[in-house]
Amino acid sequence: MIIEYEYAQLVERREKLIFIDVRTPKEYEEEHIPGAVNIPVFSNEERERIGILYKNQGKKEATREALKIVGAKVYDMYTEFEKVLKKGKKLVVYCARGGMRSSTVTALFRELSLPVLKLSKGYKGYRNYINEKLPKMTEKVKFIVLYGKTGSGKTKILKEMKNMGYDVLDLEGCANHRGSLLGSIGLGIEYSQKYFESLVFESFFSFKTDTVFVEGESRRIGNIVIPIYLYEKILDSEKIYIETDIYKRINIIKEEYLKEEYDKEEIIKAVQKLSRYTGEKQAEEFIESIKNDEFDTVIKDLIEKYYDRVYKTKNKIIEKVFYNENEKKCASEIIKYFIGGE
Repeated sequence: MIIEYEYAQLVERREKLIFIDVRTPKEYEEEHIPGAVNIPVFSNEERERIGILYKNQGKKEATREALKIVGAKVYDMYTEFEKVLKKGKKLVVYCARGGMRSSTVTALFRELSLPVLKLSKGYKGYRNYINEKLPKMTEKVKFIVLYGKTGSGKTKILKEMKNMGYDVLDLEGCANHRGSLLGSIGLGIEYSQKYFESLVFESFFSFKTDTVFVEGESRRIGNIVIPIYLYEKILDSEKIYIETDIYKRINIIKEEYLKEEYDKEEIIKAVQKLSRYTGEKQAEEFIESIKNDEFDTVIKDLIEKYYDRVYKTKNKIIEKVFYNENEKKCASEIIKYFIGGE
């Protein structure tokens, strides 16, 4: 017997659940419930093959092929389920819409005595829940928004606040992108829009108070678009400005972008995209300096000739300016100003 629940019935006890995504690796990579483990029923190629069979030869032949594939995988999948199962927890299986894939796996493994539940309506049902709840959660918070030029240390200050136990919404972390034209350097693949929204929801769900610190962003972060209800809420919130010495800004940018194993070619490709804003000649000068490891020079020129020129605080009423000589000290000063305490 299959026991299934909608996400709304599970959200409050997620710490006792492990979500198992039985969709293909491709579907999982595009978006999934944060923390879910991918144990696919079909590979990308197998699912495509079944789809072609269904289209050309009908449901019966497609079902026969699906059963043949699943039959050969049952032992390995059961072993994988056992590996992720932890004491005191239950497994919740989901597919795209709560159809054959999750139903088959749940029914079979419950018969084999695994504590398996099914997520009703699958990933689509989960997305419907996020789309319904996230706007309502946004309405209930009071944002304090940090503005400042590139390299001013806003992200580092927010991290200090989070370490102190205060609520922080890290939009750039949720997008896996720093927001600027060069913001993807060293971060790998950008997250999808749906996964971004899932991570934002997870952040809201974790908040302990209704006061949340967030960095001021343009509406687009890389390929991600901040939902309009969230973006407008941030725009209408209290704003502060972080002022930072240019040489500290250079060091912050260098520390963020030039990790231990940075990819110089990736940096060059990103800088080439700037040519439409800086001109071909200037971009070529940047690239030549990068090739010669003259990063301080490049960063200073980028700050003065590109980033600071495009940064605008027009039409933004700033509550107070804070000077960032030290991120931890600056974070403490902001907390004291808005919340009080030592």
